[in-house]
Amino acid sequence: MSGQLDRIIAYHRETKHHTNRMARGPGRMDWANQPDPYRSYEGAERIALDRLGFEGISGQPRPLSLNRENLSRFFFESLALSARKAVAGSEWSLRVNPSSGNLHPTECYLLAGGGERLDLSSGIYHYQPKDHSLEFLAGLDDEGWQSIHLPPGALLLILTSIHWRESWKYGARAFRYCMLDLGHALAAAGESARCLGWEMALLDDMGTEDLSRILWNGPEGLDADLRSGAERPDLMLTLFSDGRAHRVVEGLASIAKLRSRSLPLRPNILSPSIIPWQEIDMVSRAARKPATSDIYHRSHPMAEKMLQDEPGEGSDPSRKADSSSHYCHLLRHRRSAQAMDARAMMPLESFHSILKATLPERANPALPWRPQVNLVLFVHRVEGMERGLYILLRDGSSKRELKEAMDPDFLWERPSRTPAGLQLHQLAAGDGRLAARESSCRQDIAADGCFAAAMISRFEEPIAEYGPWFYSRLYWECGLIGQALYLSSEAEGFRGCGIGCFFDDMVHSMLGLSGLGHQDLYHFTVGRALIDPRLIDLPSYG
Repeated sequence: MSGQLDRIIAYHRETKHHTNRMARGPGRMDWANQPDPYRSYEGAERIALDRLGFEGISGQPRPLSLNRENLSRFFFESLALSARKAVAGSEWSLRVNPSSGNLHPTECYLLAGGGERLDLSSGIYHYQPKDHSLEFLAGLDDEGWQSIHLPPGALLLILTSIHWRESWKYGARAFRYCMLDLGHALAAAGESARCLGWEMALLDDMGTEDLSRILWNGPEGLDADLRSGAERPDLMLTLFSDGRAHRVVEGLASIAKLRSRSLPLRPNILSPSIIPWQEIDMVSRAARKPATSDIYHRSHPMAEKMLQDEPGEGSDPSRKADSSSHYCHLLRHRRSAQAMDARAMMPLESFHSILKATLPERANPALPWRPQVNLVLFVHRVEGMERGLYILLRDGSSKRELKEAMDPDFLWERPSRTPAGLQLHQLAAGDGRLAARESSCRQDIAADGCFAAAMISRFEEPIAEYGPWFYSRLYWECGLIGQALYLSSEAEGFRGCGIGCFFDDMVHSMLGLSGLGHQDLYHFTVGRALIDPRLIDLPSYG
């Protein structure tokens, strides 16, 4: 394990941006070799899904039944195309789930046991966002499916990543962005499920090779033909349509033994050629996960309790009952801001509401490990808030650890109007717009928003404790937080933008952090978006 851990640390260090040297990239945009953003399987049977959203289902009792219509809604409001944009003769599509550079490395596969309500054969399906359909890839043995002991109305999802889609533009740093995108996709699927009254759970005991065997009957994944774009399975989710979360423990071994009757189908070729990146190959191998058994509960007995009903330090008991159902009409309307109005002010109540949405109690699916990521905030223009540097503790128990690790001159003062449910502290007073801009690769959008955030994660200790594979999970957690910021900002009449380019060590220096105990993994900004009048909005599906 120490060798794999060393490779993870080496990758992370090598892919940091610095003010005088950016992480290794392609150097130019090879447009003729741009990868196809849509995976498809030649010759696969296509099952069209209904292009139905959540309009018209308000007032219906939850959970909604699992049928073809509601499965269509689930995908349409989580991973489908959400809009098309056009300007000066160019046209491109957006999706409900955001992606770095709109490149979309994440693919989704559905494992269903059939049944009359779904009108699907037992099998493995690939979700195709281009036309909102399912591609039938392989049959599943009914007896094997029954041996999993899933409750009625449960489905399995496997999410995968095609690293080439991101490395084509971003080079060596692309693995980071793929994992952030995976976190965003997790949260997008979780919110869509919640709007249907369904529950989603992450089955993180599954190993990478287990998932490869289930999807492709082999341990290596979809990489026999490199031109098709090597595809790596990352995680499995269980979707419960009866509205009650279940602990799927006794069936895990059976899930890993599932065997499919694969059809002779080939994936499409994504690019004329694929440029290998040794850094990504190295980190991808090092981050492969072995099968585990209840590792988070055994390692951190308090981790599960923190995600249950018992309130912890600084928690608000009413928060658990505060549903995010008001996001349901926003999922397909979420957009990334391209520029911010540098004069806009944010009401204090909106600021608090947006921060509350990032807390682990709100996450769906809930992550089974202790929260690792806290938010350092550059507050620029929030009514009733002094400009300055703040920190939101998503894990209240990390306060002492962070105080000891960060600049000893920080104030750690709690703003007087902070609600009981937020562990918010002011670290320093002053105009932080220049610091936000400079640390985010000198991008104006970080200074022009009402506030910007740097996601600071515990780093070396959890990776050493759980294993090198946990490196990916730190980014998933950041992606979930980013999606919460997107949706809560939209709900408050503002807009967000994820920022993947930042100077890692500049932020560490600002905060007084040294070593690898904590690392800056993702930036985000929230404010009043400026709309480009040249852009033309088109229907998502023409």
